[in-house]
Amino acid sequence: MATPTTQDTDTAAAQDASGAPGVVHRVHIPLRITDFVGSHVNNVKFQEFAQDARILFFREEFGVPGSRVPVALARWMEIDFRRSIPMGVPAVWVDVQTLRVGRTSYTMRTSIGSDSTGAEPCAVIDTVMVVTAADETTTLEITPEERAALLGHREEAG
Repeated sequence: MATPTTQDTDTAAAQDASGAPGVVHRVHIPLRITDFVGSHVNNVKFQEFAQDARILFFREEFGVPGSRVPVALARWMEIDFRRSIPMGVPAVWVDVQTLRVGRTSYTMRTSIGSDSTGAEPCAVIDTVMVVTAADETTTLEITPEERAALLGHREEAG
């Protein structure tokens, strides 16, 4: 199976009410036949693409191997399915961006599309992640270093 690849991108970032969001980080994920149902990518797979992209983002931005850095649990998720990705597409791109960083949680947006469907995303997923201790029940405050990494090493405005 092919390995996902990542790159930073200059894609324009949407602004949210709290100020400037983090840097957009693009990930390419190869598709497998099991990602398709009928003649398009299964909608359930979009959540998996978002999760895989977040994991790659965390590994690169926090410089620690492993999929649970920082330990965070999805608290809320909303998926806006805009159009399908047809059978035969070899890979999807996933743009990962931190929209907001709070005291113990942060909101990430993943926009998913493919080269064959164009520059506009086929789905946009917003996920609120809560930082927890290893017991996964105790919430932890986000450190200044974690905040900087989540925002792409930029200070959060406002």
